[in-house]
Amino acid sequence: MKRFAELYAALDATTYTLGKLEALRAYFTEAPARDAAWAVYFLSGGKPRQAVKTAELRRIAIAASGLDDWLFEECYQTVGDLAETIALVLPEAGGDDGTGLADWVETRLAPLRGESPEVVEARLLEFWSLLDAQGRFLLTKLIGGGFRVGVSKLLVTRALAESAGLDPKRVAQRMMGYTDARTPPSPARYLALISAADSDVDADRGQPYPFFLAHPLFEEPQTLGDPAQWIAEWKYDGIRAQLVRRASDTWVWSRGEELITERFPELATASASLAGDIVLDGEIL
Repeated sequence: MKRFAELYAALDATTYTLGKLEALRAYFTEAPARDAAWAVYFLSGGKPRQAVKTAELRRIAIAASGLDDWLFEECYQTVGDLAETIALVLPEAGGDDGTGLADWVETRLAPLRGESPEVVEARLLEFWSLLDAQGRFLLTKLIGGGFRVGVSKLLVTRALAESAGLDPKRVAQRMMGYTDARTPPSPARYLALISAADSDVDADRGQPYPFFLAHPLFEEPQTLGDPAQWIAEWKYDGIRAQLVRRASDTWVWSRGEELITERFPELATASASLAGDIVLDGEIL
């Protein structure tokens, strides 16, 4: 957890892309595959499941801090973030017990869901006592399901590609679907992302491609060819999706990298009329 907390702090401390990239590269170069697998998941937009409700977190933190309710509330209003407030008002702790990010998520945080209030309180007090303020801040973000970090998925992809010596486009292709909550991160999935050889991800027939998103055109139109040869179309508002048709099977992916085939059975049925293997990237209207 300490290593990931340091990465989080480094990413939060700078607005410079190269600084963020260097911090990411250093982390992925050193971190064990189990921890790196979860780091990629969270940094790429994967959401942690809330293990403890916000009101309960606040109640336990107030009791642990020894502050009156009104004083804790004043601190919260000044700081503006509950996790940071908790990290600052709790008594000083001894440091870190060396447990990695994966073990924290899988063996400590996940079991909190469904536990009795008494057990949750005892565990939280124990967990907070193991970490310094930086670690407690990150832990509380993960517990409350409110993890956010100022880094793009594109930058994470670039850092992985550079640390592994791969083409970023290849890593971007492998990253598609990685944050699908139904398939938890694992060392095998992480190693498949950075493998120099073809991986199971490359061979997955249903794997989507990175979405072709619209970007502003900063150059003069003539630099991209004769505008008379361009094709323009209305941009209708719908659900951005990608339909993958392979060997009579169909997968429909959302831009958020969720598999949504079952939500649109009419698309799966209609795709049977498509000839051969094909990928359609557009809007569901």
